[in-house]
Amino acid sequence: MKKRLVILLAGLLTVLSMGFGSAQFSDVPAGHWAKEAVEAIAAQGLIVGFPDGTFRGNENLTRYQAALIIYRLLQQLQGQQGQPAPKIDEETLNTIRNAVQELAAELAALGVRVSALEDNAASKDDIARLEAAIEELKGMKAQPGQGMDQQALSDLADRVEAASVAADTALAQAQQLADRLDAVEGDVATVKTQLEADADSIRALNELSVLLNQDVLSLQDRVTALEKSVGTLSETDFNEFATKEDVAAVQEFATALRGDLVRLSDRVSTLSTTVDGINNRLTAVEGTRPSLTGSILARYGYRFVTKLSGTGPGNFDVDRLFPATGFGADDDAEDLPNSATLGAGIDTRLQADLTFSLKRAATTTSGFNFTEATAALRWRSPNGSLWSRDGTDNDLRLERFTVKGNIDGQDFSIGYARVLTYKFNDYFFEDNGSGYRGASISFNASKAFLSPNITVVLGSSASAVGTSPDAGSGDNDFFGIRTAVNLLGLNASFNYAERNVLNSGNAPSYAGFGTDYKGKLFGLLDIDGGYFLSKSNANAAINFATDPQVFYTTAGVSLGPVSLRGNYRAIDPRFDSSGANAGLLNNNDGQPFAFDNRGFGVLGGVNLGFLSVNGYYDSFTNFALANPQTAFGVGASANLFAGFSLTGYFNNTSNVGGQVRSGNNPYGANGPETRAAFGSNFGVRLAHDGSADNALIKGLDLFAEYRQSQGTDVGFGSNGSRTDIAAGASFALNLGFLSITPDVRYHSYTAATSTPGTEDSYSTLKYGVQVSTQTLNLGFIKPSLSGDFASRSTDFAINNDASETRFGVGLSLADFLLPGATLSAKAAQVQGTNVNTTTTRSCNAAFDIGTDCLYSTPGTDFGPIAPAAPSAFTLKGLFLSYTYAGAGIWYGVFDFDNGSDGTVDSVGRGFRIFYNVSF
Repeated sequence: MKKRLVILLAGLLTVLSMGFGSAQFSDVPAGHWAKEAVEAIAAQGLIVGFPDGTFRGNENLTRYQAALIIYRLLQQLQGQQGQPAPKIDEETLNTIRNAVQELAAELAALGVRVSALEDNAASKDDIARLEAAIEELKGMKAQPGQGMDQQALSDLADRVEAASVAADTALAQAQQLADRLDAVEGDVATVKTQLEADADSIRALNELSVLLNQDVLSLQDRVTALEKSVGTLSETDFNEFATKEDVAAVQEFATALRGDLVRLSDRVSTLSTTVDGINNRLTAVEGTRPSLTGSILARYGYRFVTKLSGTGPGNFDVDRLFPATGFGADDDAEDLPNSATLGAGIDTRLQADLTFSLKRAATTTSGFNFTEATAALRWRSPNGSLWSRDGTDNDLRLERFTVKGNIDGQDFSIGYARVLTYKFNDYFFEDNGSGYRGASISFNASKAFLSPNITVVLGSSASAVGTSPDAGSGDNDFFGIRTAVNLLGLNASFNYAERNVLNSGNAPSYAGFGTDYKGKLFGLLDIDGGYFLSKSNANAAINFATDPQVFYTTAGVSLGPVSLRGNYRAIDPRFDSSGANAGLLNNNDGQPFAFDNRGFGVLGGVNLGFLSVNGYYDSFTNFALANPQTAFGVGASANLFAGFSLTGYFNNTSNVGGQVRSGNNPYGANGPETRAAFGSNFGVRLAHDGSADNALIKGLDLFAEYRQSQGTDVGFGSNGSRTDIAAGASFALNLGFLSITPDVRYHSYTAATSTPGTEDSYSTLKYGVQVSTQTLNLGFIKPSLSGDFASRSTDFAINNDASETRFGVGLSLADFLLPGATLSAKAAQVQGTNVNTTTTRSCNAAFDIGTDCLYSTPGTDFGPIAPAAPSAFTLKGLFLSYTYAGAGIWYGVFDFDNGSDGTVDSVGRGFRIFYNVSF
């Protein structure tokens, strides 16, 4: 430990003294290995030397001297102003303690080696004899045949003498080191205490530990070399030393080897550069490698309906029994001759579909670059025959394809479809699936002036109906071009389209043009609008007075919580798809304003988070400027507590004979505040949102609403006050493996005057429950169960009451016969009395608390409604399915009782086996 302290103290003084001024001592020679350290610590005042100006570096250090040096060192560490040193954390202390212990162990081992060296060191007599032998060797002359000349012997003698001197010096230093270590052992505790209290000292010792490790390693090497020299000197055979020629040869070989290594390094560097280039090229190639994905579907099946008795309908909807399952329209529309029905007559098909997509990354932005191609092929054979009928639509056919890429970095797309859908605008050139074939092309000319995006649509319905373009049988061709650019923050487009221009028969031709725009002008004003003109004779001159036209625009701005929006519109009724095709085909949904309407209005609102208020004013007529009306309203909604909200609204219309709560008005989608816009009414609504973060009861949705209206409504002739009271609740319960969702709705409507066959007071009670279990693991089977029940009854004051009920049960077995396979069986029944339709759905809300009906009218969220004529039906069905790894079998049987008299009037059957694989 004494030796350890001396080494630590010496190293610490050396580190702390670096970089300061120096002092001179007469007995420290120039070039001495410790001269810089001695002068540095003297300059810091840690040691001042003896009065005669000497340092006396070879004398032992007394305890008093050591105490004085340590005291001065501590003064230096505490700073010139006497500030205490900063404290250090426990982790740093532990690190230094460990370093001190490791160095102590190493120095202890080194002390053992030094002691052994002292014990085995040669005496003065031995060294004297060795020196005599060396002098004798110097005097010898080389004999012929010997391997060493006189000069070599002289060099060897000098080396031995130097080794001897080094040994003496090492022994002397080791003895002095031992003496000095013995002298300062008692000061270890003091130094440790100061180190723990002084952060700067600890950081210095961290650096000292590194330096001491290096010094220990160096000293170990020197001692090892000394031991080897002293131990083997007497046994040295000088004849075994190499000659100068051998040394020269080795040097020459080393030089050559060094040159070879340099050349090899250059070759490795060049090879590394080459490999990096290859890797980069490989990465680029892999990034552009085409990828092929797709699917194959093969299936065979039949569906048919057989009328057994009566005169009732033969087609009936099975989605009321099993929504979007199996043979329902929601899941199998392409095979249904009558949408939303099971089918009429025989409908047997053998079909195979192939869909694939090929993609690759573009390698350059110049020239033509293909990036993607998708296609869908279909082969169908009717009536179960494996042979297709030549010349008909039942051959192998291309359903659709699309090619995408870029030209000089400008994206393009080319597509074809047997049933082409497209839309230029809500009012102009839209087809949502009429069965017409055609192609669409788009090109983003980003390098052209204004960077236009160009879309072209063209096609013909003639190939779909088997007629020639000039047969005069209807709309046989269509063409449209749309160019969109961005101007001042607005996405503006310019459109031209025509239909049936090539027809030489009696069907009229149509052509039209216009523009639309949408965006934020200058980043401030929200604008949306358009203008379109259409004419029934494509070759006739434009007549702005008589040709059908559409113009609408809206503009709005938001400033913090305040928003303001205004509109103007003039919508010709001939743009309705039910009219003269002025919109060039199916413009039948999604319009922001109603057809046959002129007017203007404004909507404003304030949203404060917990409270939102909005109001509107609107003035309008029909397109012919008749039946003028004004309407205004205001509403407010407040978020209360625990997921509750309260809404109140008031609306007033001067003449509601034209429109009531129209779905195409500019205010109908602005929340419950204006839900009854374009009417004369007021109401209040309290609701609880079960999905809200602060919901009182999670999963519970409920509402209660009171509404009172005044005036004349479309289709109903009464006047006076009417009231609606509606309430509903739905609660999703998760009871471990069992999930239950009950719901209930009540609606009471009081008419001003009850009229048989038209308006009548009524009340509706609707309730239901859905139940399902998780998959139960019972060992050899894994079943899950499901069930549901729904009922609604509408009681009229003087008309025929209406009712609907449904119930369904289901059993599913997971991993049946094969891992991943599923066997399921479902049964359901739907019954209706005095509802509007017996064949198809007019609503789909069996478990929706927002409206009265299950599947058929009469039913709505508010009155009035027109009671239906007397009728009744019962529909039953059973559906079985087994699926495994893309393969499956379906079977369904459906019975229709028209009149609910117990007699099955029509029966439907369906079967399908299929396999669908994706790649």
